[in-house]
Order: sequence, then C-alpha cells, then structure tokens
Amino acid sequence: MYNTLLLTARGLNASFQYEIYVPRNHQDSHIVIWRSLVEWKNMSIYCREEEVPLLIKVMKGRHFLDIVKELPVNMFFISNYQVDVVLDTLQEILERRLQKTQDSCYAYETRQESPLRCPAGMKVQRLGRAGIQKMLESNEYWKNASLDLFCSLAENLPMLGIYLDPDVVEEKVIDLNDISFAVDEATPFGQVGCSPDGAVGLLWIDVNYRKRGLGSLLTELMGRLQMSEGFFPHSIVVYYNDASARMFEKLPGWRKTHCANWIFPAQ
Repeated sequence: MYNTLLLTARGLNASFQYEIYVPRNHQDSHIVIWRSLVEWKNMSIYCREEEVPLLIKVMKGRHFLDIVKELPVNMFFISNYQVDVVLDTLQEILERRLQKTQDSCYAYETRQESPLRCPAGMKVQRLGRAGIQKMLESNEYWKNASLDLFCSLAENLPMLGIYLDPDVVEEKVIDLNDISFAVDEATPFGQVGCSPDGAVGLLWIDVNYRKRGLGSLLTELMGRLQMSEGFFPHSIVVYYNDASARMFEKLPGWRKTHCANWIFPAQ
C-alpha cells in the first residue's frame, strides 16, 4: 500500500491507472481502498484493527458495492485481523463463495553497510527491455503481463539483472549510485524485479549460475536500492516456496514481519 501511494503521489503510476478511495464520510479514519483499472484489475483494503467494524460498514455502502460488482474479486495484502470479516462480507454481498490463502511478508528494515561485491566476469545493471522480457517469461505469475507496462515501471522502481562482462577481471564493489541501465538488447542470466505494487520478487537465476549466491546478492541489492529511493522494500513469499523463505531468513536486514492474505473466487 505504501509503495503504491508513493508511486501515485510522484505521478509515476499513470500506466497502471490506480484508483484510491478514502470513505467520504470517514476521512479521519485510516481506511484506504485502492484498485488497478488495467491488466489485473485487483484490489486491496487497509484499516487499523480497531477500525474493522467501520470497514465492514463502508464495504456494505453503495460505492464499494459498485466497485466489486464491476471487477473480478482479486484482493490481496489483507491483514490477519481483517481477512475473515472481509471474506464473509464479500461472500454476503456478492452471494457467491470465495477462498483465501496466506503467504509470508519479508521486509528490509535495517540498512546494511557492508559492501556488496559482484564477481569477476559479471556486472549488475538495471534491466533493459530484453531483460524485462526475460523476467516476465521466467516466472509463473506474470507471463502474460504487458511488457510495455513493466518497462514503464522499471523506469521508476529498481529492476536488476546480472550480465556477463569479460572486461571485469576482478571482483568489484557495487556502488548504489552508479548502476546503469543495460542496453535494450542485452539479456541477463539472472534478475530480480518488482511487481506493480513495488514488492520485490520475480527472482530468477539461470541453472548454470545457481549455487553462487547471485540470487541473494540481487535481492539484498534491491532492498538497499529501494530504501535509498524512499520505497518500503518488502517481498511476498508464497506458502509453498521454501527456497525463497530460507533465502530471506539468512539475508541481513530482512525479516518476516507479517502474513499477507489473498481473497479470490473459489475454484
């Protein structure tokens, strides 16, 4: 939610057409509802725990009913204290069965100062067009996402790739202020990106370069870059992705902060 609001405030999210709604009669509350009007047409709701009864009242109001009846129900980042009442309320007003899953959220909360080093023969750059295409093709969630939309996002949020570079003859410390964009034609052999809400993810390393710590390097670098640019670095790890969970548990500065719930149509 924070990253989405920040991107919108900076005028950087026009391509994703986020609509943000604060209840007109309860503007002093912390209730925020936002939705994407393109591509995935998803939604999220936030409120403080003590505001859950007020949230349910808002959800049963005419404006919210108009929103959920015109969009597929695909709600994410729902807090534990919200999820059951939100699920029950949605099923009541839509008169159909929904389901939920729960994943883990890891956040980069402590800035690390130890230098990050790129191995000899390699370089880290921000993704160009071919790198973003590779990133979309190599993950299970965003294969059909718009390449142009993610290229637009990559101009504003860090999207990193690791590339072969025979001119780099020795290990080199990575300077956060000196990471250039790769040319559009260059294809990395590993990358990490951001979803449209700013969550770190889409990590992929070519099978020939795994077990070298490159995934951890890129993820740690993403945390530092996002923090330095004013974003809230976080990542959602799905409940069955044990490998990613183990990586985050070992990364300095990252820790599991809470669970993220998802609500979607029952299969």
